[in-house]
Amino acid sequence: MKQLLNRPFLLALILSLPLWVVFGNYVVALIAALLLSFLLSMYNSLRILNRRKADEGPAGPEDTE
Repeated sequence: MKQLLNRPFLLALILSLPLWVVFGNYVVALIAALLLSFLLSMYNSLRILNRRKADEGPAGPEDTE
């Protein structure tokens, strides 16, 4: 799943097939899948960035000199 979150367009193509069944219209399903996949990819990127910041620890006044 991590590999798919790094490739939002591929995830959108995969998600568009079940959404096509749900919505009954492929254009609407593709638009919804693109939106959902890019939001999931953005969430994954922000989670990784926050994890890296937490690993570095807070910068105190003694670290800024």
